[in-house]
Amino acid sequence: MNDNTAPSFVSTWTTNELAMSDRYDAWSSMLNQAYGRWEMDKPVTPDFFSSVKHYDDSMLKVIECTCDPCGATRTRASIRADGLETLTIQAVLEGREYINFNGEDILLKPGDLLVWDSTRPMTFEVQDRLHKISVMMPLPRFQSWLPRSWFSIRHSLDGQSNSGQLLTDHVKSLRQSVFDGGCKDTYALIDATIGVLVNALDPGTADDPKPLRVTQLRHIKEYINANIRNPDLSPAMIAKAGGMSSRYLHWLFNADADDDTVKQYIFRQRLDLCARDLSNPHMRNRKISDIAFYWGFQDTAHFNKRFKQQYAMSPSAFREKMNEDRARP
Repeated sequence: MNDNTAPSFVSTWTTNELAMSDRYDAWSSMLNQAYGRWEMDKPVTPDFFSSVKHYDDSMLKVIECTCDPCGATRTRASIRADGLETLTIQAVLEGREYINFNGEDILLKPGDLLVWDSTRPMTFEVQDRLHKISVMMPLPRFQSWLPRSWFSIRHSLDGQSNSGQLLTDHVKSLRQSVFDGGCKDTYALIDATIGVLVNALDPGTADDPKPLRVTQLRHIKEYINANIRNPDLSPAMIAKAGGMSSRYLHWLFNADADDDTVKQYIFRQRLDLCARDLSNPHMRNRKISDIAFYWGFQDTAHFNKRFKQQYAMSPSAFREKMNEDRARP
């Protein structure tokens, strides 16, 4: 049923007003409408209960869901038929849920966070009545933040850690805001959410001890990212800041799995940031040269050449393509 007093884009639904024989089929339909295409398991009990409060403005979805034990699978056939490319952050408030995401087994309990994308197979099994909040957003937006590492991020996050608690609080606050009509700028909310997520995914928060080389390389990359706008950023400057020789700095990068040189890493980071700004609709009137200079490039011809090498199109063509993709239903 729809809540006529709710803000625009918000709807509510529950099985309470349905006959018991119709509840599970209705839940299956609602699940597919809210989360994409799934193949449902058989119902566990005849008196199945579920309720959903749903915000959807076509770019951002926020779903608060409560449901009894149930299960479903998202197969590769479902993925192909669905055609969705979304990223979902799920915060578990109550209950327990078993997840198999792309072959990875995850058991979620109250306080846990799950991050999953719609492009890979997945199975879920609700073991106890589950109460959760899910935030769904365009996957390409997340990919623009982590273009070379989004595929290998951690999917299960501890909501009790400092960064995990920040993400949980953000998800709860976002739920309240959009349900109360406080969503004024979808793109800004999506970027803010991704920023809090990336903070929670920071490999520097991992507890496992790392080899010295890995730790040093991470610190060096953090320094580069913090100074990426400085047009004078150079290997000599980075080595001095890290208290090492230029030769040792180059060795650190040569031993890295990404196989980038120091200069290549700097250029890639700058180009990724420029691409992110070019895809931002709030910057559509900003000159491309201004974006390039802001992120440390000093020559527009050199920037155009580098950008085309990395993205197989010019910066202007890239911006135009992003605009067309947003306008496409």
